[in-house]
Amino acid sequence: MQTLQRRSGSGLVTLPKDGLERDGVLDDGEIPEQQNLVVDRLGRRVYLIRLVDDGIVPDAEETEVVERLAAQRLMQQDAFGRTQTAD
Repeated sequence: MQTLQRRSGSGLVTLPKDGLERDGVLDDGEIPEQQNLVVDRLGRRVYLIRLVDDGIVPDAEETEVVERLAAQRLMQQDAFGRTQTAD
């Protein structure tokens, strides 16, 4: 779990280095000097962080977690888009 820190009037959070390494973000094991990020507020207490690669912002809709959540939502609805209730 990370801790929200205060910096220049904004909230600051660190990203675990092992996650950055798994995603191929590190240069020779080090965090790059210039790595642009996009932070979107999705809802109350929920944020999405995307790393920009060569000026391209990855589409949130194409991430595994968003696709999984969309599929779960679809599975919970009937053919008319109504939420199904348990029998």
